[in-house]
Amino acid sequence: MPVSPGDGEEEGSTNNVPCLKFHERLAYSVGHFYNDLCASMWFSYLLIYLQDVLGFRHLLAGFLLLLGQIVDAAATPVLGYESDRVSGFFQYGKRKSWHLFGTILVTISFPFLFLKCLGGENADDWAQFVYYAPFVATFQIGWAATQIAHLALVNEIAFDESERVGLNSYRNACTLLSSVVVYGIATGLFGLDNSDKFTSADMMQFMILMFSVIGIGGIFSVFFHVATPEARFSEHAALMELSNHHCQKVDMAWCDWLKEYQFYLVAVAYMLSRLVATVSQTYWPFYLKDTLNLQKMFVAIIPLVVFMSGFFASLLMKRVNQLLGRKLTFVCGLILIGASCVWLWFLHNQNRMQVFGAAIIMGSGSATLLVTSLSMVADLIGEHTTTGAFVYGSMSLADKLSSGTALILVQAFHPCKSSEVSCPGAAHYYHLVMVFLPAGFSIVCFLFLLIMIPIKIGQLRKSLVAVVEPEFTSDETQPLLSSCSSEVDS
Repeated sequence: MPVSPGDGEEEGSTNNVPCLKFHERLAYSVGHFYNDLCASMWFSYLLIYLQDVLGFRHLLAGFLLLLGQIVDAAATPVLGYESDRVSGFFQYGKRKSWHLFGTILVTISFPFLFLKCLGGENADDWAQFVYYAPFVATFQIGWAATQIAHLALVNEIAFDESERVGLNSYRNACTLLSSVVVYGIATGLFGLDNSDKFTSADMMQFMILMFSVIGIGGIFSVFFHVATPEARFSEHAALMELSNHHCQKVDMAWCDWLKEYQFYLVAVAYMLSRLVATVSQTYWPFYLKDTLNLQKMFVAIIPLVVFMSGFFASLLMKRVNQLLGRKLTFVCGLILIGASCVWLWFLHNQNRMQVFGAAIIMGSGSATLLVTSLSMVADLIGEHTTTGAFVYGSMSLADKLSSGTALILVQAFHPCKSSEVSCPGAAHYYHLVMVFLPAGFSIVCFLFLLIMIPIKIGQLRKSLVAVVEPEFTSDETQPLLSSCSSEVDS
């Protein structure tokens, strides 16, 4: 059932499988926009805010970021399991109920991360760490609930592989667009300042940026909940009626996924693609201001270029995946990341404006990896949506633990022990981080991709569907499903 972006009527569907209308695709695509706006601020500006504005030590700022990643990692599989198990709140859709729950937690906790410590702005950084920690934990639990519910929803509203790739492409395009929005606002806030350092005087700009994120994200979340359909029994029934000679599928339990080697290979590919994006997004600002000595406004402009290029690349991913396939498209993304890292290696103060070219290539490569890895996860799940949230939660667990570990290690080995003291070694350090970490992750990912070449993602070892062969028996009233069941059990 290939569906073009302009299709929208159920009359155009085949085999009685309903198609998504245009406004429904759009609503799903922006359903993670609020989360993405917050994540863009979290990864791009939280460390700068903690170290340069509040005066946190590098390691303590890293530990606060690590705390968030650990809470997120611990929450995602639990929330995924509960999202699969609980039918929904007050007859609301199962996935959308958890999405709403997460959105509420994000809204009541995220603002406090970019507000000064109430009543303790002059306290030691460890005391402020204790103050901010509960808000970080609440925010990450809410963020995880929204993310898992939104990811799991795609397999319940899109019944065709091409449709799922399209939705993931549009979703990632909106993710990148959210970063464009954040960096666009940041450019307006910081662009009038010609200094190259952030100080406590910039607290108001961060506050305005944070409230802008809350307001814009809230509007898109309302649109998502109003306009997005969720898979109902009738839609699943339509799938079951596609053929009179097929019997009910045997659903995957959460423990069945742990026995599938594909589960781990796809998890590694997803984890490494996320690591490339997370590490580069987090340390772009430090690389620009400390290594290339660019003015403060470039801390917003260059990431804006990165995500603009990624946005346009995402719009092409559905077609590129159809032409090249998952694995070859993934290799193209890895090549782009490698090329951008090589370019960054040769940048210095004399040719630093070439960073725009490296940023465009890195943005395109990151978008390619993220869209394709998400499509691999969707292919792995297929129609086994009853435990789809557990799969996405497990993927996110690997992502959050690995990214948290990578970020705290970068902070721990930083040559400067205090954010208040200028450290000449920081320039070279951030240069190494931006070049060798994304390149190293890409090389490891390529090695795992070689293992996946002979594997068709989604063909699981466990027999999920039993096909009934025509049998001519004297008992014409015997249900086909009964013979199906015996085949599965044998």
